[in-house]
Amino acid sequence: MEEKQKFTGKAIHTFSDGSEYSGEFVNGKQEGYGIMTFANRDKYDGDWMNGLMDGQGKYYFYDNGKKTYNAFYKGQFVKGCREGVGRMEYKNRDVYEGQWQNNFRTGNGVCWYANGDCYHGLWRFDKKLRGVFHKENGEKYDGEFVDGRIEGYGKYYWPDGKWYEGTFKDGKLYNGIVISPDGKISEYVNGIQM
Repeated sequence: MEEKQKFTGKAIHTFSDGSEYSGEFVNGKQEGYGIMTFANRDKYDGDWMNGLMDGQGKYYFYDNGKKTYNAFYKGQFVKGCREGVGRMEYKNRDVYEGQWQNNFRTGNGVCWYANGDCYHGLWRFDKKLRGVFHKENGEKYDGEFVDGRIEGYGKYYWPDGKWYEGTFKDGKLYNGIVISPDGKISEYVNGIQM
């Protein structure tokens, strides 16, 4: 047992939980390049350090119900987590490209949604924080978010040329002004149009 733990070189190893690793080992731990098929059938193909996914790699998420891989990440890993810069394709067909921290979208990034919407800006723990949100219907919001929803200060643009600047509460116009293409101005005070 002591000798196995110190093994250095290339090998195929099956772990007690059924996971299988094929690749390089240093002192008995995955290090260098290798492919791991986990017990839940997820698969990682990439760099390892001290027994953990670390460096560049690709991670495939397996859907047991559909018996197929339905989500995919390609990018950087640190100590077993998506961290750094990477691209994630989700099972609902949303695609995110940008910064990650501890498996969360955190930092600058762009998300293209399957429904045609797009957001680019700052993220924190998978939630939109401050950026530009383009809706598939031509509407656009440029501003702040709270818990991933429109809230705080921002500007909202409609396809007909009308736009709003001010604060939002629960995604609704709260304190600010709406300017129409013809120059007409209307004001919102505490969510009520004056």
